[in-house]
Amino acid sequence: VEENAAKSLFHALFYVGVEGINEGKPLIEKENLAYTGSFFNQQARYTFYVVNIEPVSKIKKTDNTFRATYKVRVRMQKLLTDLKANKVYGITADKGFNNLETEDVKMAENIVLPTIIVVPYRRAGENFSAILQNDYDRRIAVAKVQDGFESRDITTVDLQAKIDAVNRRAAYEQNAGAADSNDKQLLLTSGADVYVTVDMQKDIQASGSRVTLILKAYETSSGNVLASKTVTPVRRFQTTAIDALCAYAVQDNIQPFLNDIVKNFTPSNGTRVVLQFAIDGTSATTMNDPVGLNNYSLSNTVRNWVRKNAYMGKYHLQGVMDDSMIFDYVMIPPKDADGLRMDAAQFAFLIESYLKEEVDISCATRVDGNNIMVTIY
Repeated sequence: VEENAAKSLFHALFYVGVEGINEGKPLIEKENLAYTGSFFNQQARYTFYVVNIEPVSKIKKTDNTFRATYKVRVRMQKLLTDLKANKVYGITADKGFNNLETEDVKMAENIVLPTIIVVPYRRAGENFSAILQNDYDRRIAVAKVQDGFESRDITTVDLQAKIDAVNRRAAYEQNAGAADSNDKQLLLTSGADVYVTVDMQKDIQASGSRVTLILKAYETSSGNVLASKTVTPVRRFQTTAIDALCAYAVQDNIQPFLNDIVKNFTPSNGTRVVLQFAIDGTSATTMNDPVGLNNYSLSNTVRNWVRKNAYMGKYHLQGVMDDSMIFDYVMIPPKDADGLRMDAAQFAFLIESYLKEEVDISCATRVDGNNIMVTIY
């Protein structure tokens, strides 16, 4: 957890800006990935500049994730000297650093980098699965943009793996009429905070070739646009290999695009999840059974809890049957009662705790991306 906190801080210092440091502006003016990447890969270059790391809040485990807030003490003068020597820090005035040996940087909210899924731009009647199967150029463009994010230490969700997973659950149809709604559902349940669409235009000439990538980033839960960028390399290249041309387009342009995403990504509007309840086949319980102190039906008890715990009361109940109950969307709060970021796993834990401890219902939960499944025994 400490290592991730320090890496998140250096990412913010380099590419986003931290209040009180360099007037809140990013330290990296000219990218040199061979150098800056060494801060985040196995070389762990950031350790040369960290004096100590102190916890500000307790570490909290949510599913398989640990979260906490730390204060990191950094040798800023040494860091700036190194950045200048490697020609990535181009600001001439060291305002605020001339007599500074160390600087405390408090990560007030434990800087969170969004999880991203990269998808091809869809034209009318298309779906993601068909594009990946039949359009080599766009498939390669998606792969290279995803590689670009991963090289910047961003967690990504692989689109093909997600399609394969939902196919195994028989929840994804391949006909054009269902393409739009199914692709939207795939994004909403992908577990990604942000989805990035990629379109590509080829420019192949005898004098050299290049591709233009049209990138747009959206917040998954709201659909709000976070960033957009059209990328066209200045020079042409003596190759027609699409993978190489896409890599050239990505290498110098993905970082500014990512900076815009991180700057505009403020998960304050909650996260949308799908919530499904199912009675186990061996159980005699039904959704109509009276439960709890007031003997309300199980379905009404669940619906009332969701109504109270959904962010700003935003949810939609798709339907109730004797053996199942489906909310096609529930907006979960951005933070939990402890002030830590809420996610689908934590929300599932709250549901399970409520049913077991307050309603005396035996159950189990499973989380797949932003899809929460509750089995009642």
